[in-house]
Amino acid sequence: MKLEGIERYRKAIYALQEDIITSQSDSLDAAAALMLNAVKGERSIFLFGTGHSHMLAEEGHYRAGSLVNFIPILMTGVMLHEKSQLSGQIERTSGIAAPLLDSYHPEPDDVLFVFSNSGVNTMPVEMVLAAQERDMYVISVSSFAYASVAPLSVAGRRLHEIADVAIDNRIVPGDALIALEGLPWRVAPASTIAGSFILNSLVTEVAFRLCRDKHDVPIYVSFNMTGAAAHNRELLEKWGKRNPHL
Repeated sequence: MKLEGIERYRKAIYALQEDIITSQSDSLDAAAALMLNAVKGERSIFLFGTGHSHMLAEEGHYRAGSLVNFIPILMTGVMLHEKSQLSGQIERTSGIAAPLLDSYHPEPDDVLFVFSNSGVNTMPVEMVLAAQERDMYVISVSSFAYASVAPLSVAGRRLHEIADVAIDNRIVPGDALIALEGLPWRVAPASTIAGSFILNSLVTEVAFRLCRDKHDVPIYVSFNMTGAAAHNRELLEKWGKRNPHL
């Protein structure tokens, strides 16, 4: 049996990943530099997103092979596991982002990732502005093409216009990649794969740069690996109090 749909999606994802790396090399380099400085300076790197983008905040959290100074900013109301339609309204509500950020006690020179595929919703935009008011560095990951056609929220800004480093995930407006014959809509969303690919590519780049500089590489190891328990315990003794989700 020919797996035509699977093959189309596979090729689309491969092409997307290549496009991200070739078109975003300068932004990826700048993001890696901010992350490297944060690790060396023992600063926190916060991760935030609403809706499906919240999964990218969890992607870096307490993850084997990921940085220990990643801290997800999580709020049940803007996830999807309870009231999905309500979460869509909440992420478009002004005035929530700043107090949510403050509840994590950020400090100047900390770094914040904000993931938002459309790049226009209120909470992600206000989160960027709140972080910058607190002298944090902000890296955004969004679709520039989507943001160019999506209606602006009450925040009146686009993520890539205000972030210190803006990475284009190269996703088409609407997220889904594959057209269906005879139908006006598409299938095969890709923003989660793109965001995870970007985040973990940057983690790998930062780890390589730390090794090059003969610096410790503070990454979690899977607890199923020999020696992992002692390794992770040492990291958590140093970093654990900063992350309220540990």
